[in-house]
Amino acid sequence: MIDAVVPLLAGAVIAVGIALRADASTRPLALTLGLAAGGALVLRRRAPTLTLAVSGALVLGLFAIDAAAGAIAVIAPGIALYWLALTRGRVHLLAAVVAAAAAVIAADVAFAGHHTHAPTLQTAAHVALVAIPVLAAEALRNRRAYVRVLLERLEQAERTREEEAQRRAEQERLRIARDLHDVVAHTLTTINVQAGVAAHRLDRDPGNARAALTMIETASHEALQELRMILGVLRDAGGGTAPLEPVPDLAAIETLIERARSSGLEVSFQIEGQQPQRVPQAVQLAVFRILQESLTNVCRHAPGAAARVDLAYGGDRLRLAIENGTAPPGNGDAGTPGAGIAGMRERAAALAGTLQTRRSEDRFRVVAELPYRRST
Repeated sequence: MIDAVVPLLAGAVIAVGIALRADASTRPLALTLGLAAGGALVLRRRAPTLTLAVSGALVLGLFAIDAAAGAIAVIAPGIALYWLALTRGRVHLLAAVVAAAAAVIAADVAFAGHHTHAPTLQTAAHVALVAIPVLAAEALRNRRAYVRVLLERLEQAERTREEEAQRRAEQERLRIARDLHDVVAHTLTTINVQAGVAAHRLDRDPGNARAALTMIETASHEALQELRMILGVLRDAGGGTAPLEPVPDLAAIETLIERARSSGLEVSFQIEGQQPQRVPQAVQLAVFRILQESLTNVCRHAPGAAARVDLAYGGDRLRLAIENGTAPPGNGDAGTPGAGIAGMRERAAALAGTLQTRRSEDRFRVVAELPYRRST
């Protein structure tokens, strides 16, 4: 149905023009040829080259009997040339343009007696008209190509957004897994040590046993708070509610060390340099978690060993070092690598930092360096 609209419109325009301008003696034949040229456009989709040839030949015949009628009917081969330029390749189009230009020149030479202007100028103008449908088709080609490129870029951008969302989700999953490991491992280790102390001293020293049970209560309460905060991120899919509990930072380090001392671990702590005004929250949390995991490892693998913690602020990075002695004979295996050390390395790497471990016969050392931009 749509394919018939263009031939009908072209035929109507040609018929009206011929009825108004053609001589009465040639009008019937001119109408026949003009309508036939318009009707040939029905084949423009399936055979644009044949359509151009047939409509062009009919218009040349129309020029032979009535130049005014032929000038109106050129709309038919013009549409055929436009469609050929739109649907065929460059080589095919070039051949069609050359043939159309040659036909125009031949027609002007053959019907020179009908010209009212100089033949050379008239022929040049007619040849130039051949370029109009070609340029119109080229403009539409370029527009389609531009839209196609835009659509491809939009699809690529959508794929990139999806990949970025997946990458962020994976990073968040790993972060939550590390936090859960740190909280659970540290708390369970503290509870295990204090429970052993309470069981050992319950009969002989009820006061110390009660203090150990109080430490268990405090550690379990704080662990529950941290777990609620971590799991709250998973429950809050829309991100509309912020955690009510503060995220562990550098200020919480001393509390962490005091808690370790209360559990019976001998820990010395030294700070070198002045803390900058601003340290990224992610760096502060990483320092806290690395220290927490290191002290947990001391309690787990080297019970009874002393630990030393050094925190140094540099110009653009901070350095955290935890060193502990080996356990007394039969009390553990200090420095055995496991998931905790792997998690610490992942935390440091996520912030473009490094974490190194070194084990000797009687010492085990963890050194983390985390960069930050110092604020002046």
